[in-house]
Order: sequence, then C-alpha cells, then structure tokens
Amino acid sequence: MLVCHCEDVNDRRIVAEVGSGARCPDLIAERCGAGSRCGGCRPTIEALLASLGLAEQPAA
Repeated sequence: MLVCHCEDVNDRRIVAEVGSGARCPDLIAERCGAGSRCGGCRPTIEALLASLGLAEQPAA
C-alpha cells in the first residue's frame, strides 16, 4: 500500500525501516522521506507503527 504520495513510499519500506531501528515517525521521515513533506501521511505512519506495537508514548 502506498503510504506517502509525496515521496512514493509504501508500507513495506516503512516496515523495513522499523526493522532497521526506526521506531518513530521522525526517524521514518529521516530515513526514507515518508512524512517529511506535506505531513498528510503521518497519521497512517503512526497507525502502522501502532499496529507493530510501537505507538508513541505521550510526554510526561
């Protein structure tokens, strides 16, 4: 599934980045560009991370 239209990044690429250590949307953006431009895909990236058990924790 295409997640980021701006950077042409699919869900498999994001899962691969997670496997390489990217555990948050900012690291995903840094490594493959997804979520780094318009931000429209950030909720999808966050949902994908949550489905992998990597939901961001709120700041204390």
